[in-house]
Amino acid sequence: MIKLNMMIGGLFLLLFCAACGNDEAEPSRMEKNWYVIEYDPNAGEVDQLIYEIYKETGFAIFYSDTLGTQTRYDQGGNPYVYYELFRPGYSLNAGEQASSITYTMEKDEKRLKEMVELLRDYALEPFMAPDNFGPQFKGQFGPHAFILLDILEKSVQHKPDTLVKDLGNIGLSTRYMMTKEKKGLNVTYFSLEDMTEERKAVYGWNLSMYVLQDYLGKYYTEEFTAYQDITKEAPEPDPNPSSSTDCYALGKSFNIRNYAMDITNPRKYGVLTFGQNNGSSIWMPSVLQDLSDFTRMIYTKSDAEIREEHADYEMVIRRYEALLKVLKDAGLTQFIKK
Repeated sequence: MIKLNMMIGGLFLLLFCAACGNDEAEPSRMEKNWYVIEYDPNAGEVDQLIYEIYKETGFAIFYSDTLGTQTRYDQGGNPYVYYELFRPGYSLNAGEQASSITYTMEKDEKRLKEMVELLRDYALEPFMAPDNFGPQFKGQFGPHAFILLDILEKSVQHKPDTLVKDLGNIGLSTRYMMTKEKKGLNVTYFSLEDMTEERKAVYGWNLSMYVLQDYLGKYYTEEFTAYQDITKEAPEPDPNPSSSTDCYALGKSFNIRNYAMDITNPRKYGVLTFGQNNGSSIWMPSVLQDLSDFTRMIYTKSDAEIREEHADYEMVIRRYEALLKVLKDAGLTQFIKK
């Protein structure tokens, strides 16, 4: 029995050593990091700028939907070139089917440089890669990479879109930026050429809020949901309401009619702005709009200023405290006024 145990133990030891030896001799080809930007002394101006941004912030920027190539081998040992592609809307949960999104790559050198500088100056450096994070934090808050696109449209009637996600990457359109004006049912999208300094600041903030919502939803799910759910404690509406009380939850599309609500003061219901208010009916804000409103308040005003301004609105104060705690716990102090 002792001899059998020794034989079994020896076998396991041999297998373990063989595995270790293979790991050292031939690392898995599947472990390549596609988001490392290598230094190239012969690179052009845009590529040099992208490398500097990667070195300083940890964020990769691409302007090709081929993120990289790699030599791999088929079952017969024959080499072939593997292409790592950006697949916007690609969903593994839907049987690996791509959604109906069309795009073209941005190729104009001048526009590429302007877009890279816009990302650096108005989104990455102020909100996604502050110095106090340290190098160990790089890449934890934000996407794996940004891919610069020209036209980005949902194929249904070629509806414009501003960004698209793909497994941790974000593709950004230079034709339809994340700043727009809405007058009634008409929406005007600004292109990169239309971006004033003011619009660039709005763009950087909007993009950062989109990333923040995604980050908190993934890694602080319970806390972020609890912050939103405080709005469900809003005052009861009139008896026999015409729509569900679910409309008090953020992000719902239901409009609020025949309620005993003050349509002039959203703070009574725990939000800073209504999503829409036409004077006779109102909509609660989307989750993204609400997060932007509260984060903007935290970013621009001190604790004392916030408490004084909203002293009469208990739900606003509770939601402020809840979001402030999440931001501090996540280490996202760049969104808190210094």
